[in-house]
Amino acid sequence: MTSNLKELIETQGYAIVEGVLDDAALAAIIDDYHQLLDRMAPQWYAKGLISSAYEGLPFDERLTAILGEAKKDVFSHMDIALSNETVHSDAGINASRAVYDLIRNERLLDKVEEVIGSEILSNPIQHVRIKPAESKVAAGMVNLTTETKWHQDQGVHRPNADDTEILTVWLAITDATIENGCLQVVPYSHLNGITEHCPFDQVLIPPHLLSGEALPVPIKAGDAIFMHRLTQHSSLVNVSDTLRWSFDLRYQPIGAPTGRDEFPSLIVRSRENPAQVQSYEEWRDSWHAARDYLAGLTDRPATHRWSADAPVCA
Repeated sequence: MTSNLKELIETQGYAIVEGVLDDAALAAIIDDYHQLLDRMAPQWYAKGLISSAYEGLPFDERLTAILGEAKKDVFSHMDIALSNETVHSDAGINASRAVYDLIRNERLLDKVEEVIGSEILSNPIQHVRIKPAESKVAAGMVNLTTETKWHQDQGVHRPNADDTEILTVWLAITDATIENGCLQVVPYSHLNGITEHCPFDQVLIPPHLLSGEALPVPIKAGDAIFMHRLTQHSSLVNVSDTLRWSFDLRYQPIGAPTGRDEFPSLIVRSRENPAQVQSYEEWRDSWHAARDYLAGLTDRPATHRWSADAPVCA
């Protein structure tokens, strides 16, 4: 039986799912990042990466101040996946228990199951996006802290996963508003297939190739946007004075290619064989092993299919 949620995603390319995370789940992930910043800020200061540890400031103000002067290496410690570029043996990644619990949140997985079935794999193409006011972010910072350009999620992984039913879950930790840079989509754009992308500072769709008008999708903290892998989407610029915080999670059926083979996936639910669901320790250690492996590579394969020399990119 096809759920109304699955039908809505297949029809218009996205759906809003309210109240995916309750107050306790939100508090747990927020507290995890507060503790992470408390641990890392003094280390960054000691290394000379920032001019102060900004102790005593509220989390939002402290992180904004740090990102106002810091480089990419700082934010990597907050992300939940490794870089698509060069990986060093001491590269940062937040493979914490709280992140694992977020990915495996039962209420979230119940909704995911309505769309892709009960044998669920967490795809490793995943990120945290913490976006201060754009005017306060250091030049050259990773796009996880700035405006995200137009793209399709199928366009930023390798072609071997093109037939995998990957579901994007854009999960709001703070309210996402038009002013602070909420997601925007082109409804029904998934019906037109893959669109050519250009690999500039981000892998992006040139504006003249968009399939229709952009629709902003503001949501409340704890809500989620479920998206088809071919839906064209981007974020607005954060022109507010507040921080906007979200996670990009992706789920797919167990056993299908992920499009990022060198990254570890995570079996999060299996009603056919519950014993194969992986523990936190297994998941954490798999990311650390991947970091060690990638740090030893001298020639890492491209993570997408596009060339900047394509005519549409001129």
